Amino acid sequence: MELYEAMDKRRTIRGFVKAPSDEILRKIIMAGTKCMNAGNRQPWEFIIIDDPALVDFISEEKFKLNAIGGEASARPQKDLYYNSRPVAVCYKDGPGHLWTMWACAQNIALAATAEGLGVVPSTLWDEGLKKVEKILGLRPDYHVAVILVIGVQKGYPRLNTPQIKRRLEFSWLHRNKFGTPA
Repeated sequence: MELYEAMDKRRTIRGFVKAPSDEILRKIIMAGTKCMNAGNRQPWEFIIIDDPALVDFISEEKFKLNAIGGEASARPQKDLYYNSRPVAVCYKDGPGHLWTMWACAQNIALAATAEGLGVVPSTLWDEGLKKVEKILGLRPDYHVAVILVIGVQKGYPRLNTPQIKRRLEFSWLHRNKFGTPA
């Protein structure tokens, strides 16, 4: 799949039927490491999570964080961890390292789309994040930026990608100052 097509077709997917192979996971994670990164420090580490007990623990922490907004909205976010392969995208402390990891995550999402896979970013925060970092064995100077949940999407491949309502092209582009059209 050509890059611009992958960008157009990439969607956040919340239902999976099976996990990708390790071969494909390695290929798309390698694509993540080709991202722009602060000072070429390459601060990334990745943890493929396939131990059912770890998947249960992490999905339960995600559920607890989201249950504040109601169990009905939290349950689907917990369930997306199953029939997929979560990958913890981690980084070492340092200037610019967090934005580097988001560029890395975007590359992985585009590569997964090009391979016909679905991806959903799953974020953790506060005590839930600390618990997950601990159970994953991260040193104190490393952190989880995001967990990318990757899998073969339910009903994939779609013949027609649904159209997303977007702002008028270039209505968001300015020159020199905000509000001056480019």
